[in-house]
Amino acid sequence: MSELVFQVEPDEEGGYVARAKLATGSIITQGDTLDELKAMIKDAVSGYFYDRPDKLPKTIRLQVNEVFALA
Repeated sequence: MSELVFQVEPDEEGGYVARAKLATGSIITQGDTLDELKAMIKDAVSGYFYDRPDKLPKTIRLQVNEVFALA
């Protein structure tokens, strides 16, 4: 796998939640800030693929779905 895509959404309680769907399951994690979320994603991906290092993605893409008001 060359790239793993996470869908990122604001969490109702604050911060962000990220989800990636894979053929063998899902990876879900959260963080209070986008920088913390990136660190948590790296940790979660490393843990998910710990016994399959050959399957570890080379890059991670974040698709942020955030809605905000203009006024």
